[in-house]
Amino acid sequence: MRSHALLVLAVVASLPVCWSAPAVRLLSNLPSPQSVGTVIGLTAIPKEEGEPLKLMGKYRFRYSVSVDGSAFRVIRDYSPQQGFAWRPELYEHEARVKVTMKNVTSKLTAEVELPFRVVPRATGPKPVATPTANPLVALFSAPACPEGSRFRVVFHREGEAGKDQRTGSQPCAGTRSSNIYVAGMLADSSYEMRAEVVTGDSAKPGPPVSFHTGIVDGNYAPLRVVTPRDAAASSAEPFLVYSIELPVQRPIATDLNGNLVWYLPLSDRSLTRMLPGGRFLVFSGGINDENSRTQVLSEVDLVGNTIRETNIASLADQLEERGIHSVCKPNGQQCVPGFHHDAIRLPNGHTIAIASLERMMPDGAQGSEDPIDVVAVLILDLDEDLQVKWMWNAFDHLDVSRAARGDDKCKGPVGGGGCSPVFLAPVANDWLHGNALAYSRQDGNLVLSMPEQDWVAKIDYRDGKGSGKVLWRLGEGGDLKAETDDKAPWFSYQHDAGFEPPGSDTLLLLDNGPRRRKKDPTAHTRGQHWKIDEKARTATLVMNTDLGVFAPWVGSAQRLSNGNFHFTTGSLLQDISFAGQSLEVTPQGKVVFALEATGAMIYRSNRIADLYTPPAR
Repeated sequence: MRSHALLVLAVVASLPVCWSAPAVRLLSNLPSPQSVGTVIGLTAIPKEEGEPLKLMGKYRFRYSVSVDGSAFRVIRDYSPQQGFAWRPELYEHEARVKVTMKNVTSKLTAEVELPFRVVPRATGPKPVATPTANPLVALFSAPACPEGSRFRVVFHREGEAGKDQRTGSQPCAGTRSSNIYVAGMLADSSYEMRAEVVTGDSAKPGPPVSFHTGIVDGNYAPLRVVTPRDAAASSAEPFLVYSIELPVQRPIATDLNGNLVWYLPLSDRSLTRMLPGGRFLVFSGGINDENSRTQVLSEVDLVGNTIRETNIASLADQLEERGIHSVCKPNGQQCVPGFHHDAIRLPNGHTIAIASLERMMPDGAQGSEDPIDVVAVLILDLDEDLQVKWMWNAFDHLDVSRAARGDDKCKGPVGGGGCSPVFLAPVANDWLHGNALAYSRQDGNLVLSMPEQDWVAKIDYRDGKGSGKVLWRLGEGGDLKAETDDKAPWFSYQHDAGFEPPGSDTLLLLDNGPRRRKKDPTAHTRGQHWKIDEKARTATLVMNTDLGVFAPWVGSAQRLSNGNFHFTTGSLLQDISFAGQSLEVTPQGKVVFALEATGAMIYRSNRIADLYTPPAR
């Protein structure tokens, strides 16, 4: 009898906990099944006892997907956004979508799954081409092709049969249909498309399909050829992909005449890097916390659909476990406020991103008589679920007493000037301004460009097993001696430093040159190629090309397939506006092609073979 009474008491005692636990429903805007390529709107509906108005804003939602019984993979990490536009994998399959809801105050969670079936779009022997939400992108769907072969699409504008383009290729699945986005087309134009099944050295064409592209929104800067392409001396890459900062922040791609062939329909997206297979890493806005941290890191496809996504607030929560307590409020002492500038994809599938770490420093720091807010660099290694696996904190590895050479500032909750937002004080010292990452294929280490220090540093990463030690700093006052006859070899406020060709010991960068310009008012921006000898601790300047213009900020550097170089001088001052130029230069310094975006600032541009093959680095 006594044991029975105790059991009753235990059940009764547990009831309030059960009643107060959160619950969640998951709804879709379209019923299952849907055809390949259909984007499904998902909405999580929370339920929890209490006053609804007080509970609003306390939930974070994580979306993950299982395909054909595989392990769940995160497609959006914890975010205050209840809804998610899910683009399923581009083949027929059985999916389970899971939403995990977390109350940030109580830390209680709830989750629910939604089954969803994706069926083939090509149901007969003939392929089909379907419009997408991007007027310049088609979804091409074809019947299944034999395992061991590869599938791609060849296409050309009607009337231009000798000017075939090809998409990237993907493995044939044997029993599943083949589907791929086709991109690289002009607006309001008719195209002929065919599937190609490649087996060994032979390519078997399929029947033709017609497709007419749509009309674009026109919200991009005018482009004009400044230096016509010298076909005999120019490299073969026929397209340019840009990350435009002004007048509208959006990625676009053009042919070498400046004709638009691709863009992301949504603005407020900054392209960091192009990925294989027609995907891109982008930063964008979107409120992620009550303090208006607005930086989101997404992987998107050619249409602009999000494939996977995380945000700075979610990563700041993970960094708590690594000793970085983030309080993004005035007098909060330390804050992880946002991403900025760059994110790259490693061969192992991990993503390396630059973020900021804001910290209040005591009296006397960096020459200040009062406590000062200083913004440093965090490098975050994110696995395929966008979870932190390794991190590098500049405060732990660099001398914070060496102030920024330009004394630049980050201001307020909007950041500006390339800064992420700051929250601990109205103004912060932009100590390093990390603006580019690169991977060293020789040893698995990382390269970080720090233009406020005029340094490029190599960091002991060793594919996630490194100590974070700074192995060397290239630049004035650094660790490597310059081997050159040039009287002013060192760069200032440099951009896009990285080893090119990949796996080599030669480092390419754009020397914007504002500090050199102060000494010599006629100085121009330069393209530099350095040969690094780590054992001898020397850096030999093998190319130092005067680009003929001065761009104090932004830009990029790239080695092309024929050995020429592509440089972006993205901030040319014209009247009371900006222009940006994409230049092709021979190793001898001759400009053999230049395309200008008028009234625009170009953060970065690259010459590319197609929209499926990123530049080698």
